[in-house]
Amino acid sequence: MNNAWWYRLQLLSARFSSQRIWRFIEYYHQRVSKYLFGVVVFGRSDLNIFPDARLGGLECMCIGNRFTAGRGLWLEAVTNYPAAKQVFSPKLVIGDRVSVGEYVHIGCNHSVVIGNDVLMGSKIYITDHNHGVYSGENPDSPECPPANRNLTEGESVEIGDKCWIGEFVTILPGVKIGEGSIIGSHSTVTHDIPAETIAVGSPARVVKMWDREKRQWVKVTM
Repeated sequence: MNNAWWYRLQLLSARFSSQRIWRFIEYYHQRVSKYLFGVVVFGRSDLNIFPDARLGGLECMCIGNRFTAGRGLWLEAVTNYPAAKQVFSPKLVIGDRVSVGEYVHIGCNHSVVIGNDVLMGSKIYITDHNHGVYSGENPDSPECPPANRNLTEGESVEIGDKCWIGEFVTILPGVKIGEGSIIGSHSTVTHDIPAETIAVGSPARVVKMWDREKRQWVKVTM
């Protein structure tokens, strides 16, 4: 083998070695950072949360064992809204062994409850309130800036055990998703979804349900 080829092989080997070392350092840096974040913020070592998480109203949250979240997590338990001079007593509950992807935003000023063993994709928005009222006798006027409108209150969101929520899903106030259900990606959930069903679309509608006798997912005819 001539010197030119030997030199190229040496450069290639060095490059791959440096990449492996960098991946090793990055992996353990993330693990240590997430461990320290859980210990410092929650006083727990079983959580797996990136330090860039935005957490508002921690005193109103109850997070179960072995919660895992990707980058950009935003948990928001709204206790007061100064723009409209509102005060709330929210309850945000996340069950055991819940895993969510990147950039998941959960907003709560009344009650959001997520069951055990729930899996969520990335870029999901879950809320139990809106900025303003847009139906009925006294709707908010477009002349009022959205940030100054009252937050709606009194509605809840509940996601049952063992649900799977796909990417880019929006779950709106007053919704209950039954145990074991699946919400397809890019869906908007505006009403209750029964247990052990698959729902897709905007607004989401049930397209399949689990048949316990046949042990199969069967299509739902509208």
